[in-house]
Amino acid sequence: MYKDIRERLEALNKIGIALSSETNPSRLLELIVREARNFTNADAGSLYLVDLDKNCLHFEVAQNDTLKKRADLKLKTFKPYSLSLTKSSIAGYVAITGETLNIPDVYNLPPEVDFEFNRDFDKRNKYRTKSMLLVAMKDTEGKIIGVLQLINSTDSQGKVVSFDTNIESLVSSLASQAAVAIKNAQLIKEIKAVFEALIQYSVSAIDARSPFTAGHSRRVAKYTMALARAINDTHEGPYANIFFSPDHLEELNYAAWLHDIGKIGVREGVLDKRTRLSDAEMEALISRFEYIEASAITETQRKKIVLFHRKGKNATEIRELDRELKNRVNQIKENLAFIKRINTGNFLTESELKQLKEIHQKKYLDLEGQKRNYLTDFEFENLSVRKGNLTKYEIEEIQSHVIHTENIVNNIPFTRHLKKVPVFAAGHHEMLDGSGYAKHIKAEDIPLQTRIMTVADIYEALIAKDRPYKKSIDQTKSLDILKEEANNGRLDKELVRIFIDKRVYESE
Repeated sequence: MYKDIRERLEALNKIGIALSSETNPSRLLELIVREARNFTNADAGSLYLVDLDKNCLHFEVAQNDTLKKRADLKLKTFKPYSLSLTKSSIAGYVAITGETLNIPDVYNLPPEVDFEFNRDFDKRNKYRTKSMLLVAMKDTEGKIIGVLQLINSTDSQGKVVSFDTNIESLVSSLASQAAVAIKNAQLIKEIKAVFEALIQYSVSAIDARSPFTAGHSRRVAKYTMALARAINDTHEGPYANIFFSPDHLEELNYAAWLHDIGKIGVREGVLDKRTRLSDAEMEALISRFEYIEASAITETQRKKIVLFHRKGKNATEIRELDRELKNRVNQIKENLAFIKRINTGNFLTESELKQLKEIHQKKYLDLEGQKRNYLTDFEFENLSVRKGNLTKYEIEEIQSHVIHTENIVNNIPFTRHLKKVPVFAAGHHEMLDGSGYAKHIKAEDIPLQTRIMTVADIYEALIAKDRPYKKSIDQTKSLDILKEEANNGRLDKELVRIFIDKRVYESE
């Protein structure tokens, strides 16, 4: 007996170690029942969790070797359900009282007990429940969080026998260890939920700084995860042997959500730049041109007064002044109209750039009598952008968001299985041929997870509603662009193929 108890204690310690290392709630509950059954030679077992808020028991796990051997589909398709928390059921009685019940035969209960056995399961599955051992699962504060129910202990010949009363305390100890493990798993799950919500709300707030990118990270995460799962379902091609585990998927999901968090370090005026000059900058330019026009009129009036006071009026010279003024005012207005037009355009032709330079070099006298160019250097730099609205330095500022992302995400204390989140998140603008940014790395240095995110990010940007630098592109054209980028060696061909063939683009 001493040897048997010692072996059971050693087994109990091993079970405790196994329970403490499992943090997935569903797998943990299955593990608890399985190990408890092994520990007691039980043919079947189940686990209930207490829900005091709803005054019920959640029937979470059901295991039964006899039915499993019969390949009974009813047990295989078991789904958790709830039952009222009352003393009328055996599990409810234990959950309320905390008593341990060791019942030799549940079909022959003493008449004085408060509970009864429901035979419905046995009838449906042609099973005979006989001996049962039920223990309350208590946390470190003595609070009952669940009930562990073991069914039909068997001897070495496979015969159903009563549960050994000598191991009741050991099973109670196992149940207590299980309760602590469940509480820890629930706590970890809650912490994860809070952490994930914090990330998602923070990133969504950053995206919402611009009406053009609101919801972008959420959509990229959806496409990214759908593409990763599609790879898991692919059994041909270069990624046939690639499988992303739940931990890998969690890591990739965080990276996808966080890929643009670095945009918090980019000015809103740059993120949301719809024109070459902002409204305020354009207003300042318009005011200057109005001043230039008014100055031209004033100068002409002054010249007329000088002519008027000369001996003998010179009508010819006055008419010439009026003609010159009209031409100058028309030219000023035309120059301003030209600037307004190219300010909202997307492409600047060579002739337009030449005309802009000519306007920039024109001079006028300011209020202090200083000669100034019609356009400031800042205005000329912004207006002379050949394609889009961003200057070279603004493009660099936009591109710097990946560096900001890496720096920010590197400072998040991720657990070990999430350690590559910063690498995946910061590389989403790198291209296989090295033409991406910010590190210009090539295919061999770009992880598969990053390549997945890049495809998702580009597709979302293509089909997204109008942005400052482009119009929204329809689905067909967007997919064609992905294929073109893949054929040009910038995107992963196999990922683009899976993205299209598996219709990942419909994930939204």
